[in-house]
Amino acid sequence: MSQPNRLTRGGRIDRSRKLSFTFNGKPYQGHAGDTLASALLANGVDIVNRSFKYSRPRGIVAAGAEEPNAVVQLGKCEAGQVPNVRATQQALYDGLEARSTNGWPNVQRDLMSVIGKLGGKFMPPGFYYKTFMAPASMWMTYEKYIRKSAGLGRSPTEPDPDIYDHMNQHCDVLVIGAGPAGLAAALAAARSGARVIVADEQEEMGGSLLDSRELLDDQPAEQWVAEALQALADMDNVTLLPRTTANGYHDHNFVTLHERRTEHLADTAPLKNGRRQVRARMHPGRAGGAGHRRPRAAAGLRQQ
Repeated sequence: MSQPNRLTRGGRIDRSRKLSFTFNGKPYQGHAGDTLASALLANGVDIVNRSFKYSRPRGIVAAGAEEPNAVVQLGKCEAGQVPNVRATQQALYDGLEARSTNGWPNVQRDLMSVIGKLGGKFMPPGFYYKTFMAPASMWMTYEKYIRKSAGLGRSPTEPDPDIYDHMNQHCDVLVIGAGPAGLAAALAAARSGARVIVADEQEEMGGSLLDSRELLDDQPAEQWVAEALQALADMDNVTLLPRTTANGYHDHNFVTLHERRTEHLADTAPLKNGRRQVRARMHPGRAGGAGHRRPRAAAGLRQQ
């Protein structure tokens, strides 16, 4: 299957490994290392959703958590449904199935777009605050159709088969973002004997250096990143957390980190030694003043 917008070389993908996936029921191919967003763009998919209210076509405009349009529904079976996933943050895996969260009967030909073309005249700002208030008996009918146009995914109706846990963390230095500054800071702190945690929300650590042509310490940036990460991985006082988002900074340097452990592998977490692996993990932790205590699993939970 052709990928009209795919460059013949470059990027952070493995062109020798092809992955099949579907978007809105249509089959496509990508490569290992793609995000869902990059695979869609490579295949020439330029409409991924519809805007709220006026149902105007929307495409991918960002590259990370800030992406406002490419919000998709993942999952084949009902129990494995995951709503409102940003395509820019979802690693491509073989067999991935994704759908737009808006657009009826489909995102390409959305009947609500007719209202969008007439919206300025018939749907002025704030009209919805008074239009659907009466009669009250009709609200449940209104709600059903308003919900369809809201552009949000739906929650699964069957029990989630996956396991989620949390692990308490303590460190002297917490580095959020494993770009050039983050890696340099982590190396300096770790070599001084401090206990260090490095968290980065991307699939691969290195930040801007992964596509840099500059030299660091007289070597290519990509090689410097590889050696820095290997050096950190070899240290007992360092914990590396890729695919991990710092989603809360609270009083007294208390931080919550959300690690996506197996969401890049399949709809549901795969089995390992006959047991289902943890799909996602929350790391509540405090940086500084905690000494050099090792991370401790939460009571009743198994470290995996």
